[in-house]
Amino acid sequence: MPCSRPLVPLKRTSRQHIPLTAALALFMLSLVLACGGREQAADSTARNRVTSLEIERRILLGEGISFGAAGAYEVLTGRVHYLLDPADSLNTGIVDAALAAGGDGLVRYSADFALLKPVNVSRGNGALLYHVVNRGNYDRRLLDPAPWSRVAGTESGANERLGRLMKQGWTVAFSGWQDDILTGDRLRLYAPLAVRNGVPVSGPVLAEIESGDSTAVAYLGADSHRAYPVAGGSGGEAVLRIHETYADPGTVIDREAWRFASVDSAGDERPDSVHILYPDKFLPNRLYTLSYTTQFSPVMGLCFPAVRELVTFLCSEDTLNPLLDNSGVCPVRYTLAYGSSQSGRFLRDFSYQGFNLSAAGGRVFDGVFSNVPGCRRGFFNYRHAQPSRAWGFYPDFVFPFTDLLQTDPVTGMTDGLLAEVPDSIQPKIFYIHHTGEYWSSGSGLTHASLDGAGDAELPDNVRIYTFAGTAHGYFELQDGRPHPSPLFRLPFNPNPTYLLEGPLLEALGRWVMFSERPPESVYPRVEKGELVAVEDYSFPSVPDVESPVLADLHPLFDWGPGWRDGVLKLALPEMGPLYPVLVPAAGDDGNALGGIKTPHVEVPVASYTGWNFPAATYAGAAATAVSRLSGAWLPFSATRAERNSRGDSRKSLDLLYKSRGDYLDRLRKASENLVERGLMFSEDIGLVQEQGGAMYDFVSRCGAWRPDSDWGTERK
Repeated sequence: MPCSRPLVPLKRTSRQHIPLTAALALFMLSLVLACGGREQAADSTARNRVTSLEIERRILLGEGISFGAAGAYEVLTGRVHYLLDPADSLNTGIVDAALAAGGDGLVRYSADFALLKPVNVSRGNGALLYHVVNRGNYDRRLLDPAPWSRVAGTESGANERLGRLMKQGWTVAFSGWQDDILTGDRLRLYAPLAVRNGVPVSGPVLAEIESGDSTAVAYLGADSHRAYPVAGGSGGEAVLRIHETYADPGTVIDREAWRFASVDSAGDERPDSVHILYPDKFLPNRLYTLSYTTQFSPVMGLCFPAVRELVTFLCSEDTLNPLLDNSGVCPVRYTLAYGSSQSGRFLRDFSYQGFNLSAAGGRVFDGVFSNVPGCRRGFFNYRHAQPSRAWGFYPDFVFPFTDLLQTDPVTGMTDGLLAEVPDSIQPKIFYIHHTGEYWSSGSGLTHASLDGAGDAELPDNVRIYTFAGTAHGYFELQDGRPHPSPLFRLPFNPNPTYLLEGPLLEALGRWVMFSERPPESVYPRVEKGELVAVEDYSFPSVPDVESPVLADLHPLFDWGPGWRDGVLKLALPEMGPLYPVLVPAAGDDGNALGGIKTPHVEVPVASYTGWNFPAATYAGAAATAVSRLSGAWLPFSATRAERNSRGDSRKSLDLLYKSRGDYLDRLRKASENLVERGLMFSEDIGLVQEQGGAMYDFVSRCGAWRPDSDWGTERK
């Protein structure tokens, strides 16, 4: 139960996180449990809290339809206001927080929020799910949420993907945590500027520039995000480079060849602090970087206390808490966090940097569901941070990678994500990896040694589940046909990850609320030959599909002295040795070994990969590099004759299955096995049969993939 008892405070003297000794932890615990410790906690709570919560809209969901025992639901939206003491030991690791304090030494900031709750909160299940929004997006996740909560629907005909959680009585909270979000239907954090001697703090910034088209003008910010403007008078020091890969330091483009400017609708050029004009034009699908100086400095690290304080507030009996029942009691007894991709990385950093400790000394989250984070964290708590920038030259792929202690063989640093976090405030954690994350985001380093020679130990409170044959995202077949894209050469991977995510989310809830142990971890092991170095990866012989080449190599970057304290001295880092890239080995059918297999991978009609290739418009090393976010679907040959004529080493459909009925029978048995293991909902069996039947029919009709533009339109 969160926020209910004093716990061990976390002291962080450095972002390198020197682990606490057991003796020190016990000593600190005794201090907190003493009367003076309680008074100190009360004082900390007064200086780190939600000060007000403004409800701007209250919407009755579905005109008041009932969601089982939980009854009707409503959505509240508005603004939450915070207070923070940068001198408190809870907050000393927040970069530049002290430079944003007012005359009283306290920092004031705010954020947008949304809350999905039973109208009668006493009919809920006593659990709060905090959904970390991805780049401010919550509307589509609220009205058509991420597939992790997919169900067969509700009796009232409400949104089928939200119904199951609501019928169980969950309350779901969302809030903004990024200050650089542009206006729109997104949730934003509103952070003050870091100011020194009356002037905003300046420093180096790196903008990555990639465009699908040849263009002369480029925006310096991430898509739909505010850019850091170039500081006045510093533009002459900026450097523009073109890179082959992220392991390439780049080639400098002559400074006279470009300028800080844009072109208006009339075609007239004008000075512009957030655009650059390169008359020779940026080549399509190539990587450029611009290093420059900015003097715009919102305190982005407030993202972590913003979440900490809101969740603590929603567990409290503060009279402003909208979750209080009619007697003034807060029914929330358990808290879970869910985050996917960027948001999953946020949760890894949230725990690592000590923010799961509340100002009252309690645990903020009892359970954490970190979906597809890879081994990365994020560019969050830094001066001039860009939270939506990832991969490449930004500080998200940084040591440590495992929860328990590990040693970096190059730097000699020893650390672990949970190594410095006292047991009493550690949440129960599920890490979900898709096969694609091993190729693009270093998932293998979360459960293997840094030399790739063996498997790493996991803490008792952590589970890792790898979904075999899955990409970062998936695309369902359209009328039984592959999902096309002009950006990639191979058809998209349609393997539905939500079949496994929903049951695992519920398993985490039961572990937290009822101490029901979840399924044991399932992921590819080095010792079993399931996890291999990328250079040892071998895909079956398939015509027109070459061996994948990795462009997203991960060097040991150095952003200058003291960068681990959150202040980058170099916009473009210096590059050191490469970290190993470990990926799931491929079986004879091309599907990944190890991990949990959906029925479609257990009873396959195709190879489901975590990698794809860019379209022909890409040039340089990127032309043969694997995609970060898209996997591929490579159907088997329909017949032995087709297989032999093509030279495909994988078995054909008629060698694998006696008939369509035989295939569907095996598919159903695979689904039933997952249901028995608690890894799939029984109500999804029919959906799997429908999906599988469509894919079987397509492969029977069209056979193996070929690069012809008419593939999928002719009967084999």
